[in-house]
Amino acid sequence: MGADVSVAAVAVARTAVRPVDGELAGWTPVELAGVVGREALERARLSAENLDELVVGCADPVGACGADAARAIVLAAGWPVAVGGLVVDRGETSGLAAVQTAAASIRAGQVRTVLVVGLGLCSVVPPGAAALNRTYGAPWGGVAERFAATGGLLPAPRLSERAAVAAGIGRIDLDGAAGESRRRRSAAGASPAIVAVAARPGDAAGPGVYPGDPVAVDVVRAWGDTAELPPAFDDEGLLTAATFAPPADAVAAVLLQAVTSPAPSDRVARVTGTGRAAGDPFDPTGNVAAAVAQAVAEAGGELDDVDDIAVVEHDAATVELVARALGTDASRLNRSGGAVATGNAAAAEELRLITDGLTGPGAGRLLLTISAGPTGSVAIMWHS
Repeated sequence: MGADVSVAAVAVARTAVRPVDGELAGWTPVELAGVVGREALERARLSAENLDELVVGCADPVGACGADAARAIVLAAGWPVAVGGLVVDRGETSGLAAVQTAAASIRAGQVRTVLVVGLGLCSVVPPGAAALNRTYGAPWGGVAERFAATGGLLPAPRLSERAAVAAGIGRIDLDGAAGESRRRRSAAGASPAIVAVAARPGDAAGPGVYPGDPVAVDVVRAWGDTAELPPAFDDEGLLTAATFAPPADAVAAVLLQAVTSPAPSDRVARVTGTGRAAGDPFDPTGNVAAAVAQAVAEAGGELDDVDDIAVVEHDAATVELVARALGTDASRLNRSGGAVATGNAAAAEELRLITDGLTGPGAGRLLLTISAGPTGSVAIMWHS
């Protein structure tokens, strides 16, 4: 491919974000990914015959998400058997890393059209499933010894709490940030990216929900007086049930294609810059400033030029910590709310930042999507 070839998102689609054991709990990741993938192809007015490869982002590729789920999705969807598939596991950044992997393949001229899927059916494969099943040995063997002298590795929520305290962020700040996330998510309304799928409810779906009912609206968690909630993880901690994004169910897809510059239609949003980084495992933002600097530099602009900055909200502290790492105001981030409002559907939530960001109003917008956690960070710049 020549130098004038760019990578673009030509279509996006996703399910609604629903609670664990709710309306989507009876779906398998493979089946639901096929439904969402077919919708993305239809929206791009392409057939599966045009598809070269499927790349799946999944932070827990075990069980129903294991055994090369990408290949299983291709076969179950009835797509041509010549379509290859691969799964990307990069911890908290698996979804955006999958998008970067697909974009790199397109830029290298290996493929032309790639469907990227983010799996996040936490009802079926709960977060941490890859680490909890130790039938074949404990994961990360030998890592604990390296960091024993500094107190050992901590789970992400504990790191966020510790970093928030060190940064002078308090419980009232987090309660306010979570409330603002819920307000913004409610005000944004239903995303045009959502494809209604039939409910396959679990026990927590609630009364009046039946198999086959259309599921087309994100849940927005409602809370009363959040000041009365106890700490979620530590008696002296800052995070509560209202300020921590619980596991959720969703699947999202982004269809990437090689396009000649200038972009041929208003359906296209080009990838203009990418970056990824890793750093101190005690940093809950994964050295995010380095990842963003790479993406912004490749795009040839400045962070101040970006219209929308979308970040995965693992908890209410995440947005504030990322904003401080980037030297910008937290009010610029997640202007349509985030995962604290609905729940975190893992890699699907990462791709949701793209699906919703690229279907928002206005052309010529710059969107920066960020996923960050103690295992690292990924940033992607888009020009719609």
